[in-house]
Amino acid sequence: MGWSFRRRIKVIPGVYLNVSKRGVSTTVGVRGASLTFRGDGTYANVGIPGTGLSSRQKISGRTSASSPSSRSLSPRPQRSVPLIPEDIEHNADYHFVSADPLEIASPDLQVLQFAVIEANRQKYDLKEDLKLLYDSVNKTRLFINLSKFSLLYFLLPPLRKYLDLLLSKKESAVEEVKSSIASSSVPLGIDMDDDIADTYEQLLSAFEDLTSSQYIWDITSASDVDKIKLRSVAASAIARTRTRFSFSHVPGIDSDSPAFHLINSNGADIYIYPGFFVMYENPERLGIVELAKLCVLFERTGFLEQENMPQDSKKISEVWERANKDGSRDKRFSDNRLLPVMEYGEITFKSKTGIYEKYMISNCQGADDFVNALNRFISLLPV
Repeated sequence: MGWSFRRRIKVIPGVYLNVSKRGVSTTVGVRGASLTFRGDGTYANVGIPGTGLSSRQKISGRTSASSPSSRSLSPRPQRSVPLIPEDIEHNADYHFVSADPLEIASPDLQVLQFAVIEANRQKYDLKEDLKLLYDSVNKTRLFINLSKFSLLYFLLPPLRKYLDLLLSKKESAVEEVKSSIASSSVPLGIDMDDDIADTYEQLLSAFEDLTSSQYIWDITSASDVDKIKLRSVAASAIARTRTRFSFSHVPGIDSDSPAFHLINSNGADIYIYPGFFVMYENPERLGIVELAKLCVLFERTGFLEQENMPQDSKKISEVWERANKDGSRDKRFSDNRLLPVMEYGEITFKSKTGIYEKYMISNCQGADDFVNALNRFISLLPV
């Protein structure tokens, strides 16, 4: 059997992030020799462990044209929802979908992005090797059982010794590869200034409350509605899909700080870490962007609910499914229903690099609290 899989195993370098009011800097390397990537350039760090002697030298730099903050983006006007669900995915006036994850990455965080992608590639290759190893182990065990059945295993001690040794080596290789698979991720350390860390703790609490919302929907598109033609009091229709938020980690990142995981039904998922966020499509297609470049908006909206009414939202009014111009019941429709208008919260994520995602939350106050906490945290980070 060949042992070429051993050449695949690499040590994944650790990445260290420092989140401060000066910005987010990334350091990668080993003790005594590392590189730091900051907004004003790249620095080489050299030191002698245990002596306290060290030096830092700037090896490259760049300047960037000033541009208005992505937080200056203004929200779209609030829209209401149609009474009758429509297939609007192909004829929608608004699509809430982000750009390719590989096109939105921040240059300062590309070292982290490349390390995570490389770790995921290694994990995939090692899993393929593990399949071959398991197959080889099973074949060796089968041969040993056949040799025992034919008594060759007992009659030929050299053969028995060879087969036992071969099986032992293959089983050891299995354990080695399994251990390498488990360690094929980027060890990520995150350090925050004290005031930033305190604000992040408040953000953690707000997100935990948000995850307990009874319903969370991903809004994928919206379409304007002909209110007169449809006899509807709503001005627009939306397409929404039930989803969920949770604490999780990006595949390929090993960090003590959990990410806020927002599942996206029509594109890359959102993972929010202290100082940066990730648009994750698959193990080799992900973009990492500084959190300061993200614009987060909140608005309260009235929604004509035709499904179950969430217990953590409030009903603000009732309207007829088919209505006259003055909002009264259109008596031409015998099955006309009185529908509740529920108050929900909408969260929009936008950036100048192409992020555009929108979610609807049944717990309106929880959504408002989370956006306020997230924007407070973002405000501490320089753009």
